[in-house]
Order: sequence, then C-alpha cells, then structure tokens
Amino acid sequence: MSRVDAALRALRDQGERVTPGRRAVLEILDATEAHLDAEAIGAAVAEHAPGVHRATVYRSLQSLSELGVITHTHVPGSATIYHLASGDARHHAHTHLQCTQCQRFFDLPADDLEPMRESVRKRTGFDIDTCHAALLGTCSDCREG
Repeated sequence: MSRVDAALRALRDQGERVTPGRRAVLEILDATEAHLDAEAIGAAVAEHAPGVHRATVYRSLQSLSELGVITHTHVPGSATIYHLASGDARHHAHTHLQCTQCQRFFDLPADDLEPMRESVRKRTGFDIDTCHAALLGTCSDCREG
C-alpha cells in the first residue's frame, strides 16, 4: 500500500472525508524529499491539481495535521514545514537541523536525541518533542568555509 493510500485510509478510519484538496496535498508531500512549507505546497498543488484553491490547501494542511496524517515542524525565523506522518523506513520520525548560515536542512533520526530527552526528563520532568521544532546550528561546510 502506498503512503498516500495509507494516509487516505487513516482519514476514512477517523470518519473524515477524502477531498480533492486533501488528496492533492498528500500526493505532493509523498512525491518529494524536500522540506516544503505551505507556500511551496500551494504552488505545487496549483500545478498538480489546478482546480484546488490555495485557501483549500491551507485548510487541508491544518486539518491533516490535526488528524495526525501529516506532521509539521516549526522553523525559527521561517515558515513551518510539512511531511507525511506515516511511511516506510526512509520516512521515519526525524528531527530537523537547520544551518543558520546557509539555511540548509539536515534530517536526524529522532531516536538519536533520545539520550538528551531522557536526561532532561529525569532532571526536570519536562518531555521534549524533538520533532516539533527545528534545531538551529552551523553545518560543517559553513564552519569550514
């Protein structure tokens, strides 16, 4: 079963409608490894499914996020980026790292931050959601260049 089919089934299982806008958003997110924000998704949907209005794309992103079918990551000083929530091993839960100099994104398996999460949890009782916001830093290319 494709990732889009799995997401559509998840919608139906929750009693939600599968609309052309929702389907188009899911297809765009499935077709790329890029870190797309709402504006880029809207532009891609306009090419892929010209009948879907841009406002529908924004509403679809919000509802699909609330339903857990897609995930979003807040990027400090930039737009929120989106991914399909389910998928195969190459689409695992991951943390986003962003270089503050060149703005490139790097994906890191969320499990890599588990020792830090556990340390913070033990010391403060606070549970960090390592996938919800991008971590900022400087990539090796920018540090060396």
